[in-house]
Parts: sequence; C-alpha cells; structure tokens
Amino acid sequence: MARFTSFTDVIAKLYYDDIFLELAGYIEENPDRLECRSGAVLEPQEARLEYMRVEKLDIREGGASSIASVGKAVTTAATRGASASALKLDVIVSAEIEIAETVRREYNTDAVGQWFRVECSCDFDHHGIDNFRVHGFSVYSPARAGRPGQLSDHFVPIISRGQLDAVAEDFLCRHYPEALNTPTPVSTDELAGRMGLAIRQGRITKNGTAFGQIFFDNCLIMLYDPRQGVYYEESITAGTILVDPEIFFMYTLGSYRNTIVHECVHWDLHRRFFLLEKLYNPEAKSIVCQVREGAAPDKMSTPLEWMEWQANHLAPRILMPASTTRQKIMELFAEAGELEPAFAPSEVMERVISSLADFFGVSIQSAKIRMIDLGYTEAIGVYNYVEGRHVPGHSFNPEAISDNQTFVIDAADLAFAFVTQSEFKALAQSGRYLYVDRHVCVNHSRYIDRTAAGTACLTAYARQHMDECCLTFEVTYTANSRFGVGHYTECALFRSALSGTKKTTNYLPGGQLNRAIDVNDELKEECREAVRTIAAIMKGLPAGFGDTLTAHMERLRITNEALTDRCLISPENISRYRNDRKKASLPTVIALCVGLRLPPPLGSDMVAKAGFKLTGGEEDVAYRLILNMMTNNSIYECNETLVAIGMRPLVREE
Repeated sequence: MARFTSFTDVIAKLYYDDIFLELAGYIEENPDRLECRSGAVLEPQEARLEYMRVEKLDIREGGASSIASVGKAVTTAATRGASASALKLDVIVSAEIEIAETVRREYNTDAVGQWFRVECSCDFDHHGIDNFRVHGFSVYSPARAGRPGQLSDHFVPIISRGQLDAVAEDFLCRHYPEALNTPTPVSTDELAGRMGLAIRQGRITKNGTAFGQIFFDNCLIMLYDPRQGVYYEESITAGTILVDPEIFFMYTLGSYRNTIVHECVHWDLHRRFFLLEKLYNPEAKSIVCQVREGAAPDKMSTPLEWMEWQANHLAPRILMPASTTRQKIMELFAEAGELEPAFAPSEVMERVISSLADFFGVSIQSAKIRMIDLGYTEAIGVYNYVEGRHVPGHSFNPEAISDNQTFVIDAADLAFAFVTQSEFKALAQSGRYLYVDRHVCVNHSRYIDRTAAGTACLTAYARQHMDECCLTFEVTYTANSRFGVGHYTECALFRSALSGTKKTTNYLPGGQLNRAIDVNDELKEECREAVRTIAAIMKGLPAGFGDTLTAHMERLRITNEALTDRCLISPENISRYRNDRKKASLPTVIALCVGLRLPPPLGSDMVAKAGFKLTGGEEDVAYRLILNMMTNNSIYECNETLVAIGMRPLVREE
C-alpha cells in the first residue's frame, strides 16, 4: 500500500516560499526576539534567514473546538457557523539564521539555529487548499501541542481515551441531541438520515469478513452474489453506508446498529483523510477495495488504525452516552431490587445488563463493557464465555480487581501459566487449588461442591465471594497475527468482522490472591486433615500398578462399569489393567486417575507405578496440569482442555 499523504509535505511543497518570505521579514525586523545562543554574538543587532525546513504541523479545526475538555462537550454558535473547510495551522519550522552585532567597531557574525511556530490558516475542501495566510510568529515551544480539536498530519482527530465520552456527546449534540436529555435508544436509520447518509445492504465479501463500508466518493465496487457464487460490479454514490445482511444472521441486531454508528463516525470525523488522499496521493486510486484476509495487522501508528480505534470506541458511547446511561443503570438496579429482592448480586447484575442491552438495542457484551467503562467493575463477573461455553455469573468486592483483571481463565492460558510462571506452577502443584468451572479455586468444602455425577463445582457461596477463594488473572491484548484490522480505499472504510487483537490471561502474582487457606484456622485444619488422609492411603497402597488400581477402586467402592463412565475405558480393559494382563499407556493412566478423582500425590503415584515419568514435553506438561488441578473434573472437561491446548484427548480404549 502506498505511503499516506502528509499534510506537512503538501504545505511544504505548495507554500514554502510564502512562509520563508514572511519569516525572513519577521527575523530581520526582530533580531532581539531570538532565543538562540551564540558565543560570538551576545546581543544580535541584525539577523537574516539563510535556510528553513518545514518540520511538522499542529492542525486544528478553524472554528471553536468541538472537542472540549475531558468530561464536557460543548457546541457553540461559533462551531456551528464555522466553515467545515476552515483550518488553523501552526507550521513548525527549523531555521538557520545569520546574526550579527557591532562591538567597539568590530563586526561579529555567527550562524545559529532556531525553531519557530508560524501561525497560519487556510480553507480545505474538494478543490484543495485555498486562502492560505500567515498570521504571526513565535519561538517554538512544544507545550502547546495536544490542544482540544487538534488533527494529525493526516487529518485524523487526535483523541485520547479520556476524551472519548466528550467526543461522543459532542457528536450526539450535533446529530441526535435528544439522546443526551433522557435515556433514549438512538434510531440508527434516523441518525444516518440526519447526516445525509443512505443505508444499503449487500454482500461485501464471500465469507463475511466485513460488516460494513462507508463511501466518501462515487465509485464502482465489487459485491458478492451467494446464489451465483461470483463477484459482480456495482456503482455506488458518496454518502452510502453498505451493510452486509449476513450480520443479521451471524451476529445480532446490536451488531447491525453498532456497524451503522461506526460508519457514521467515520463520515463525521474522517472525511478529510480521504479527501487529502484523493487530491494529493496519485497512488491512492490503485489501492484494492477489499479486506485482505490473512494479513498482519496494521501498526497502531498508521492513520487507518487510529480511525478504526476511534470508530470502535465511539460507537458504543454514542449508542449509550455516559450521563443518560448511568441514569438508566440506576433505574434498572432499583427495578431489579424491587422485583427480585432475594437475587444474588451476580443475578441482579445479569438482569441489569440484559435490560440495558434491550433498552439501547446493543449486544449483551457491549452493554457489559459499557458498564465496566462507567465504573461498574462487578460486571466483569457475568456473561463470560470461555471456549464457547458460558461461565456462570459470580460476584466479588468491586475493589478486589480492576477492569483488566478477572477470575476466569481458559484451559490454554491455564496451561501457559503453568509452564511459564513458576509461582503459579507452585500453587498448582500444592494441591491447595482446583481448576473448577474456569476458575482456580481454593480446594475446600466451603468453596467446592459436587454435582450429582460427582464432579467438582463451585458452591453458591464461592460464586458470590470470588475474591475470597479464587486466584486473580490479568487480561492483556496483543495484535492478532492472523487477521488485519481493516483495509481501505480512497472511497471506502471497512468495518472488519474479524478481531484485530487476541486475548491472553496471565496469573497475577501479588494480586488479590486471597490467601483464605493461610489465614483461616478452619481452612487450615481441613487441609491438614486432607494431607493426613492422603498420607494414610499412600502408606497402605501395594507396590504394583494393577494392585494399586484395585485398591483405589475397592476404597472408593466403584465397579469396572461405573469407572468406565468416568474414564471412557471399557470394563474389559479395566479388568486387564487390574490383573496386569495389559500394560496401560500414559493417556490411559491419566484417564484412570481422572475417573478415580485422585488427589495429586495419588495420581503421581499411579503414573510412577505404571512405569512413566512426566518430564518437560508438551504432553507431559498437560498431563501434569490435569493431575494437579483437574482430576475432580469430568473426563469430558479434561478432554476439552487437552483439545484447547492442541493435545489429543483421552479416548476410549478397546
């Protein structure tokens, strides 16, 4: 893809001479205002500009800023009346200057360097730059950078994370003000209409890798015909939002609404970027109009990445503006408390999030994330999905974790933490924690119960006191090397359906580790009793594998048939292993340990007696993780874990 047009380069190319002449006159008239230092010339009496280089621009909207200070959005009469093409420019230049003074009839000269801020203005529209003027000069100081309403060198607004709510409110103030007065669902069709945009449906890609497009110019595009299985050419006009109808079926109505607002944000904030490319980048017309699958993600420093980041973060804030969303949340909490006073905190939170999503017409996950953004940290505990399965809701002290931390971890990240984090590995091997329902929980009857099938599950108390009994993990996001975040043309911006990031969950040493097992006498005594019980069992076990298997089955009063259901090994083979008529493979031994629900020391004993030693290989690490933390889970959950980390499942033997 061609290098994006720099407005600094455009100004330097078109107006270098104008700026040079104006600055040269200023320097000649004001030699005493220079701040450069010289050992040869102490008090310059003369100064002449020898050379100038345009370094960068500070660009701002021409009228009053539409992005006010953090937490407040203002739209003034000046803003509404200002020309959409008016820009204020501070052209930052480095200059080489010859200075001179006469001291005691000696004429002293020196060459010095000085940076200046040249205050300019211009109009910019589809014809290009007009009415360029120089208004004043000052010695350059970087302290003025980062002012509200500032644009990047590619005409992308400079917006910090802390300004997002203010920018969203300004957007609504200009296009949908009623949503700021009282909790109001934004009609996306109405919003697009007010902005002069048309919504149209069409299959953008064959496999649904883009939700929508916004077109900034009339052009010909390629759409996919699923019935014919071919792409065809279609003309489209500027100001059209194209939405793939497949998102109705693949995702939710909330995704459709979010896509429309996402594209409206691009139209509102990013039109100048495309205009700049169209006017001054002759290579722009050769950019392919498609989402390129399998591409590496764009660097965050590119204007495309920043535009996508802004649209992604502003869309939910426009659909759920901060002030009125807080108002609605308080109403929903009050209603939930009145209707279901006996609900657990996590159940109340789930009801509030669901109702909030229904009211604003967004997805459950979008409503949950918005509540976390607004300070409701407890929302982290509900509507979690790990490896395609719903994790039951849980509650905790809101001060226990921050919004980038969690008590939920999937099997792949669990295995990674076990291999790479020595402190977590030590905890996992201690026998004090079990991996239950996607949590790493203290192994105590207060927190861990049994299902009807005998497998471990969290107690109701544990689910409402996560910070008391479960380990804390930190969630980080990194670039997804498999998919890019968006690819563009001079006429269209894409809303990619594929994530540009991937999530990793790591154990948080020294976090809210809730050492309940260390500080509670009752918990410590139960652990001591468990250790004594295991030691007594170990002392009475026979030396051979088959006899040890038989001893455990007799101790637990479990038949071959019952054990078959637990470990997916046939009764006939179980009988052969008990009588040492067949040697068990390592996966078989692990499956038997899971079926017998053996604590870690007893499982390790079984592995050793079968003639195996778990070393540092991938399978050995996975099996060690199961023996240490998962033998109280079902064989199916253990197999899901193995598959999730790329290992073969423990299958039925015949």
